[in-house]
Amino acid sequence: MKSLVCFLLSVLLLASQQQPPAPPETKPEDLCTVEGQVQSSATGAPIRKAEITLRGSERPAGAMAMPTTYTAAADVGGKFVIKDVEPGKYRLSIHRTGFVDAQYGARGPGRGGAVISLQKAQKLKDLLVQLIPQAVIAGRVVDEKNEPAVSVEVSAKRYIYSNGKKQLSPTGSSMTNDLGEYRIYGLAPGRYYLVGANVSYEYEASVDRSAMPLIENYVPTYYPGTADPAAAVPVEVGAGDQLRGANLTLARARTFRVRGHVAGRPNVNLSFFLRGQSRWIARTINRMTDKQGNFEINDVQPGAYTLLATAWNDQKTYSARRDIDVSEENVDNVLLTLEPGIEIQGAVAAEGQTTPDLNAVFVVLRDDGGEFSAGGQVHDGAFTIDNVALGSYKLRVIRLPDGYWLKSVKMGEQEVKESGIDLTRGPAGPIAVIIAPNAGQVGGTVLTEKQQPAAGATVVLVPEPSLRDREEAYQTTATDQYGSFTLKNIAPGEYKLFAWEDVEYGEYMDPEFLKPVEDRGQSVGIQEGSRETMQLNLIPADSAAKTRSK
Repeated sequence: MKSLVCFLLSVLLLASQQQPPAPPETKPEDLCTVEGQVQSSATGAPIRKAEITLRGSERPAGAMAMPTTYTAAADVGGKFVIKDVEPGKYRLSIHRTGFVDAQYGARGPGRGGAVISLQKAQKLKDLLVQLIPQAVIAGRVVDEKNEPAVSVEVSAKRYIYSNGKKQLSPTGSSMTNDLGEYRIYGLAPGRYYLVGANVSYEYEASVDRSAMPLIENYVPTYYPGTADPAAAVPVEVGAGDQLRGANLTLARARTFRVRGHVAGRPNVNLSFFLRGQSRWIARTINRMTDKQGNFEINDVQPGAYTLLATAWNDQKTYSARRDIDVSEENVDNVLLTLEPGIEIQGAVAAEGQTTPDLNAVFVVLRDDGGEFSAGGQVHDGAFTIDNVALGSYKLRVIRLPDGYWLKSVKMGEQEVKESGIDLTRGPAGPIAVIIAPNAGQVGGTVLTEKQQPAAGATVVLVPEPSLRDREEAYQTTATDQYGSFTLKNIAPGEYKLFAWEDVEYGEYMDPEFLKPVEDRGQSVGIQEGSRETMQLNLIPADSAAKTRSK
């Protein structure tokens, strides 16, 4: 998920450097006002100096335009006013040190908030946003002799969904001091797994320990003191909790060595991480080879890993990747041969009588691990993606013109939209991307069990079962203050619509989570040009909670 965010931010930053045509000015009398108050959820006391951001939730007119953003600060009474706001749809977010960041209408921390719909000249008043006081977890880390463990990184991790997979992801961390003490702050209420580990960043090959006997070494340790993730004991904190005494005793375990050579270039960057996990989320061991290209990675626990080697020279990227299994012995003589990144060329064409502006379009490649690896912007219908490592990828198109959908992706004569692009031997021809107009659209309302509009509900368009492992095949949005929603630019196909009071991002991609509520989704068939209107019943938060607990 982090790699996706970083990539999209870079896309939007580049887009912001272009100057789009200025949209027609709104008459002063048609501008809107948003007023509200920020309070503590624990005490109801007003929160002064809270930072308020009102950001457009839809892409504005103009191919390269950025969402309009307004800011304000809460006064001593926690009140804020944002004036001269263009009519449209927005999300309101709030930040204040000592509290958990929040969005207006969100069910809880980390959840999406309600969309705020503003009509011409509307004055929206009395918005109430309650911030949750931060939680803190603190304690000591010691070794088996009860001596303080210095410079150990303790992470508070919780399960999130990344590319449809449930993974432990760090949400806060702290280094131990000379007394072995740590303090992790800024945490939202919830359940966490504490992990203590020595930070492992080395900038030359380790000392050769091949003649040393295999021994037990300190390894990443889960609270209260186990090397086995399955035996970890979670800790739970509430709003404003100061949990102290969460002490860890570092564990020892049998570890092994991975040693090898990277051919052709000295001082190569190495990343060593658990296979199948995002290296942005999983604990990654980072190394650099020595001047001869040799490397040694010590204290490796048994498991399935990926070793990635990367180097840069003259604006060219070189890389190599190997899967390595560590079981009951050292792994020696690992040989990696760097290959230069390849250049991918292609074109984007639009069907129909009208030629849209394609200069906002980005074509990106996502590797088998679900991470965005490379991308290129379209210029005059053509794109070039440089420094692509050999491998297998899925192609995704970002910032399509409004009303269009991705119809076809071909490399040479082969259709690869669903199967993916095999670049293990280099490109087999230019990539042809076809987009089509008359994308589908679904709108409607979400109602509670009492048949009242459900503001801030998460509406998810779930594709047919054969596409449910494809993150890009889903669409999500939130209802506004009137319970209304709209989903645009939908590719033709068969879908189900769900509306949750409380759901984590990506949770709906988990078949086990979706299965118990499958019959509560409403089927909808999208044809080219479809304009569907639907009324959805809200899936209550307690129903989703029961599903998670199973």
